[in-house]
Amino acid sequence: MRIVADENIPGLDETFGKFGSLQRRKGRDINSEDVRDADVLLIRSVSRINERLLKDSSIQFVGSATIGIDHVDSDYLQRAGIRCCHAPACNADAAAQYTLAMILLAAKKSGRNLEAMTAGIFGGGNVGSRLRRLLPIVGIKKVITCDPPLTDAGQTGLVDMQQILECDVVCFHVPLTVNGPYPTHHLGNSSFFSKLKRGALVVNSARGAVLEATALRNWLNLGGGQVALDVWPEEPTIDAYLLNKITVATAHVAGYSLDGKLNGTRMLFDQFLEWQGIRQAEPLAHYPADPVTIDISSADTLPEVILAASLVEEDDQSLRECLRENGRISAVEFDSLRKNYRSRRDFAGIVPQNCPEHFREALKALGFAQSSH
Repeated sequence: MRIVADENIPGLDETFGKFGSLQRRKGRDINSEDVRDADVLLIRSVSRINERLLKDSSIQFVGSATIGIDHVDSDYLQRAGIRCCHAPACNADAAAQYTLAMILLAAKKSGRNLEAMTAGIFGGGNVGSRLRRLLPIVGIKKVITCDPPLTDAGQTGLVDMQQILECDVVCFHVPLTVNGPYPTHHLGNSSFFSKLKRGALVVNSARGAVLEATALRNWLNLGGGQVALDVWPEEPTIDAYLLNKITVATAHVAGYSLDGKLNGTRMLFDQFLEWQGIRQAEPLAHYPADPVTIDISSADTLPEVILAASLVEEDDQSLRECLRENGRISAVEFDSLRKNYRSRRDFAGIVPQNCPEHFREALKALGFAQSSH
């Protein structure tokens, strides 16, 4: 069996590598020649999967190690009889925890009082629901969620868009959709920004095209508020002007924890085994990864602990340093930041050492591994 895979997917040798030859490629560069004689294609979010790529190939199985599959033409795969799978919620903890850290870093830079803030979340799915549980732990007590599809499905406790627009923090955790009754493509358009509370912090770690670039720039130019972006309207190229205007800037790494990546590989492998009709298999090597420790004895506040664990400050600095060195952020530079990303752990893979007593319960609630005394 010939397997073509995005080079940024971990654990391939211990899993899929047992079933054939592995050929690793840069995800954004995978082309029709790469897959012409391949049987299995394993990707992440930067690869576009459609008829143009696969029509002359022998691909039988496509797996995307991602929460969403807006980059995959699943209708075509179904028509072509190609098995398609992905990894729902594989990095939901990572994305929610990182978004929390982005909010904390923005508050640190602007001197905002967390306890005086209200937060609104677009999307009550795997990531949005997790973020909603985390925010009150750091002091943001009023957190509301808007999710029209869930409302239509009968879920209670949700609000309409107008109530979200009145919040101090507005976070996007929605799939990128163009059709249907509630499309999210350019959900953050000029109408959205014109109604948004002045001074609000807008956070997007979902998909870049959820925000409309021109409307975002105009809102920032008018001094409408602050923005924290992990995903970008014109990604992988980043507008240098926009980067200089926003408060927190990272290179699409919210879900890039080691734990999230290994979860994605394991979930794809499980579905691959099911497709192959194999019931038993050895567990994924190194999963779950051994926990790491961080010394938090010098931390004076809970946000300091979270920022130290998330690496978001370093990620923000790295992206800005890349701009200073090159005068722009090209697709090559953007992808390099992601490819060479340091190993980051979910909270559950971190043991805080020398933990002050008054942090212990909060860290446990956030999901950190058991602190040592």
